[in-house]
Amino acid sequence: MKAILFSLFIAFVSGCASVKNDYIFDGATIESTKQGIGTVVKRLKPTERVEFMMALLAIQFSDVSSVYDIIDDPTMTDELNYYIIGKKINGLNYQQVLALAKSSPTKVKLTSSSMR
Repeated sequence: MKAILFSLFIAFVSGCASVKNDYIFDGATIESTKQGIGTVVKRLKPTERVEFMMALLAIQFSDVSSVYDIIDDPTMTDELNYYIIGKKINGLNYQQVLALAKSSPTKVKLTSSSMR
């Protein structure tokens, strides 16, 4: 009995630890994108969470070429536009999302003045 419980515990712990790397985002719908991001965010450490959210913003705004792109599209003023993000991260895992954000022409940076 102890062996079974120990095996289940190990499987559970290893499953939680690898969710962010193994989870494949389903960007087919707004809801599936939102659910996937929520699933991964829950498993991240606070610093990883901030890095991931900044990556999602960089991905969201990667096609923006001017301020008019944002003004003309009221959905771009939302904190996260799950429709746009979903189209871009569909089929990717956590590491691939971070890599996509790094390749984006849009750079998002957290400064001390933005934390006030």
